[in-house]
Amino acid sequence: MPLMPTVRVPSAEMHRWPIGFGEVLPSDHWLVLHALPRQDKRLIWDLKQRGIAGVAFYENRVRHYEKSTQTFQVPLLGGYLFAHLPRERRHEVYDTGRIVRIIDVADAAGLANDLSALAKLLEAVGDGPLAVRPEIVVGNTIRVAAGMFAGCTGIVVRRKANVQLVVNLPVLGQSVATVIPLAFAELIPG
Repeated sequence: MPLMPTVRVPSAEMHRWPIGFGEVLPSDHWLVLHALPRQDKRLIWDLKQRGIAGVAFYENRVRHYEKSTQTFQVPLLGGYLFAHLPRERRHEVYDTGRIVRIIDVADAAGLANDLSALAKLLEAVGDGPLAVRPEIVVGNTIRVAAGMFAGCTGIVVRRKANVQLVVNLPVLGQSVATVIPLAFAELIPG
């Protein structure tokens, strides 16, 4: 019996551990963890067991079968997790056996700001459209002047009467995008 194609449910969320971590993200000691395929949730469990705080982003997807429907979460950023951990303790992450690589973060405060902006974007989007766009090239930088995204900055891709706001995570080479009205965009020179 053939399966129906996967349908993207336009909602995503940030997972934080331990509980309460990430209300305001610390601006020091961040590592980017690239998990082995299909190991990100197990890696989160291992990090929790070792007392290592962090965040990860997931989106919800729905698969329709002949007699049922299943909702499940997939990584929004292709198996990347963010751990708040000094570089000297990175061996604890490698000891899990679930890591492809660890990316050192030169600008930990910048990454914390990017993660906060992405969390704010996901919260504001709610049920709106959301897409991971790893192929985005740098365009004009904007600041959102009004609406629920006010204060966010991002890269612009014009589409008809709207602007596509993209929050870049340069350390991963990936971006997350949503559409906002053109009237809300304010160009940042440079």
